Amino acid sequence: MNFVDIHTHVLPGVDDGAASIDETVAMLRMAYDGGTRKIVSTPHMFFDLFKNNDFVEIRDRFDQLTSDLNSYQDQFPFLKAIEIYPGAENYASPEFLEALGQGCVLTLNGSRYLLVEFSPMLPFTQIENIIQRVFPAGYTPVIAHPERYAAIQEDPMRMVRFWEMGCVTQVNADSLLGGWGSRATKCAKALLEEGLVDVIASDGHRVRWRPPVLEGVFRKLESEYAGEDVAAWMVENPQGILANESLEVSYPAKDPTK
Repeated sequence: MNFVDIHTHVLPGVDDGAASIDETVAMLRMAYDGGTRKIVSTPHMFFDLFKNNDFVEIRDRFDQLTSDLNSYQDQFPFLKAIEIYPGAENYASPEFLEALGQGCVLTLNGSRYLLVEFSPMLPFTQIENIIQRVFPAGYTPVIAHPERYAAIQEDPMRMVRFWEMGCVTQVNADSLLGGWGSRATKCAKALLEEGLVDVIASDGHRVRWRPPVLEGVFRKLESEYAGEDVAAWMVENPQGILANESLEVSYPAKDPTK
């Protein structure tokens, strides 16, 4: 299965992801070896720590990255077989809301799908208020790792509200593997059980810290869920996002034969 990973930090030197082009290449190699064939660069934006508020600058950095990777293809032939796309992980801050109103945000591969991250301790009503401002601006929110937010951990069924609004839900692979603590793991599994997950992505950051590899979570999920559901989470839905298509989502259930 050729995975499509819509949430990674492979753009070098802009946030807490890849520190250099060499690490970017190493991360892409790990992703490729793990079965990923399409990957989206989603650097943190509108987050005070990194000061990435200019979407033109970030897009220029991405264009430079693709140029550099093209020049490395003879040295690293696998780069010819993995596609990289532009995007951003947009932190729900006042700066983000200002840029949103001006249309100055980076979506996933230029689609209408906008990856949005929230403060872990933000109250549910504030998350809802921000999401309600995304749709009128012409975008579809892709909620990044909701299993890490206290408001969703308290009641995973709160995600039904966002699903009904038309949001897309993206869960992190490492949350399902216990890499973000028991509360996140429990919440992620509950969201899967209730059919409230559209996409599973790596949120890959570094070679040695949360690498952009999806093979491990795929092996776990294929033993617990129907194959068509796993394919939807890891291939079909993320591919549909990159193609700017409407997602045909349904409530999956555990495969009774497994």
